[in-house]
Amino acid sequence: MGRARKRTMAMIRLVKGLSRNGGMRRPSWVSMVERFPPPPIPRQDRDKLPVITFPQDRLAALYMKERDGMVDGQTAFEFADEQLTLIEQGIPEEDAYNMLIEKYDQVESHRFLEKFSKMRGIEFADPAEYDDIEKAWVDAESRAIKEAMRLEHEEEEALRNM
Repeated sequence: MGRARKRTMAMIRLVKGLSRNGGMRRPSWVSMVERFPPPPIPRQDRDKLPVITFPQDRLAALYMKERDGMVDGQTAFEFADEQLTLIEQGIPEEDAYNMLIEKYDQVESHRFLEKFSKMRGIEFADPAEYDDIEKAWVDAESRAIKEAMRLEHEEEEALRNM
């Protein structure tokens, strides 16, 4: 609202100046604005809105920091919710973290595979088949890398024989 009010005040001043110097006819609304001017511009130094945080926010931020930001927000907040539940049951924060970390390693890999399969246009498989899909993907990537290395080696040999 502050920028809009500044534009309004600048507009009134501009129109008054143009009409005073003959650049335009004086609009009928100028007399009303002079009689009933707009309210003063609000101060800019008012208190800022408070930042609302929840315990899950801190726990999710810690989880993302531990993972170097390589995890999506949904996984981080699910982890934080479960960790907070364990903390509320009386388990220390670090122990709760260590209890859940192995589970969420699998959750992260499953979400990665889900996104990967959508990207490749493959129908997503049942969670029981995740390990097979991951193995097939690793094998396919390994074959592609080996083939690229073989082609590179053949090119080097061909250049040496020239």
